[in-house]
Amino acid sequence: MQPFDKNTNGFLTGKSRTGRTSLRASRYVVAALVAVVCGIGTLLPSCSNIDCPLDNVVRMQCNLYLKSPQSAYTLNDELTVTPAGRDTVLLNKASGIKSFLLPLKEGETKDTLLLHWANADGLTATDTLFVDHTLQPHFESLDCPSSVFHTITSVRATSHSLSEMPLTVDSVSVVRTLVNYDDVENIRIFLRTASSK
Repeated sequence: MQPFDKNTNGFLTGKSRTGRTSLRASRYVVAALVAVVCGIGTLLPSCSNIDCPLDNVVRMQCNLYLKSPQSAYTLNDELTVTPAGRDTVLLNKASGIKSFLLPLKEGETKDTLLLHWANADGLTATDTLFVDHTLQPHFESLDCPSSVFHTITSVRATSHSLSEMPLTVDSVSVVRTLVNYDDVENIRIFLRTASSK
C-alpha cells in the first residue's frame, strides 16, 4: 500500500515502495506523449493529396461560323437552347456570342437540342441539333465527385426556311469528339443568312 501524502492529493510522486510510479507521474508522461505525437502530426504532410479539378463540369462547346464565306460568326440575334421534351433552358437569349457551352445527358446516348432563334424584328424560328455520343464514367479519386465524359459519334441538324427568319443552321461538323472538363471546340455550327445564300 502506498503512503498517503497531503501535498500531492494523497499519492506520492516518484516510485512507491513496490516500484510502481504514482498516478500523477503517469498523467504527466501521457500528456507529454500526446503533445509530441500531435506536434509531429502537424509537421508532417498528410498522406492524402486532394487534387480535384476546379472546373469539373462536363460541357460540349459549340462554335458559330458563317457557311459562306467560311469564317467565325458573332451572333447579333438571340439564341435560346432547350432540350427537346423538357422544360429546361440550357442557354437563355444569348447574343453577341461566337461560342456557347451545352451539357450532354449523363444517362443517355442521344441528345436532341432545340435552337430557338429570335431577332429584333420579332421574327422567330427553331432548328434542331441531334448529338449522338457514348458515355465514359470518369473517376479521379475518392475525394472528388465522379462525372461522365462523352465521345461524340455523330451530329446533324435541321434547318428552317429563310423566309421564317433570315438566319438558319446550314450544317454541323465535329471538331473534337471528346467532351470532358476542357472548354475547347467540339462542334462547329455553320449558319446561313439571307444575304449569304
